[in-house]
Amino acid sequence: MATLNGGTRTRDMPAWRTVATPILFTVALPLAVFYALRSQGTGQWLALTASGAVPAVRMAVVAAARRRVDSFEAFMIGMLAVRVVTSLLVGSPRVILVKDAGLAAAAGLWILGSLLVAKPFAFQAGQSWHGPAVARTREAAWSVSPALRSGLTRLTVLWGCAQLLDCGAGVLVALLLPVESVPALNRAKGLALLCVVVLITVSYSRRYGRRHALSLFGSSPLITRREG
Repeated sequence: MATLNGGTRTRDMPAWRTVATPILFTVALPLAVFYALRSQGTGQWLALTASGAVPAVRMAVVAAARRRVDSFEAFMIGMLAVRVVTSLLVGSPRVILVKDAGLAAAAGLWILGSLLVAKPFAFQAGQSWHGPAVARTREAAWSVSPALRSGLTRLTVLWGCAQLLDCGAGVLVALLLPVESVPALNRAKGLALLCVVVLITVSYSRRYGRRHALSLFGSSPLITRREG
């Protein structure tokens, strides 16, 4: 499943591009590469390996252009690189498909693991969506607002568990269905799950904003006094 933090968000990018960009590079282009190669008679193994390289190459290029990479991006680039290398060493297309599903588990564990550090993944994702001035405001808000910390912690749990669910379903699809149909089915499933998570996130954020007069992801967290 494409994560909400696409790993390449530029400052003040329109909201629709935040979602559309990772979908393009993790869903549409890999599928296009796989089925285009298959239509030309390329074997399943090579087509899967080539399509799996698309997200890794794109993330690496963007990170190089920015001359910096955050921790989640570094983790995902590493996982995608491992995926490509192991694909070259494994001759079974079905094993490659199972490994693809495993990337969602790795992402989910990483997201949930962020709960053990100073700031969870949802806060870090929000920071990447804004410029330095807003990021500093959000840092200050985080330090004084239990409501902000609670809301973003809950969303981190939601996103992490969604990735684990995506992995479980993906493994079943990879093991039980014909290899040729698995890439499209798994990406359709991941996209549907992403849509559900985005809708839940938007709905929760709006309710939270009305209840606490506090923006979880907006450009100006409404913190005017120390809470509690």
